Amino acid sequence: MASTTAQQQAEPKKKAPRQGVQEYLKGVQHELKSPQTHWPSRPEMIKMTQIVLLLIAVVALYCGGLDSILTQLAERVLPHK
Repeated sequence: MASTTAQQQAEPKKKAPRQGVQEYLKGVQHELKSPQTHWPSRPEMIKMTQIVLLLIAVVALYCGGLDSILTQLAERVLPHK
């Protein structure tokens, strides 16, 4: 009987899905309003946005180049019908 009690205490109580979502959203709202939340300034946001756009362009060029190389390689190796 002691093992049943220990198992019941170890298992967290299951909440209704809607109640869990409500608690999560309340926590998010509280965290966003807290003074500990740091929002970037406009110049910081512009710089971070430029970095993200640059990285997107670099990855797109890399993927496009790799696709082109692999396409040419496949065309040379595989026969056309």
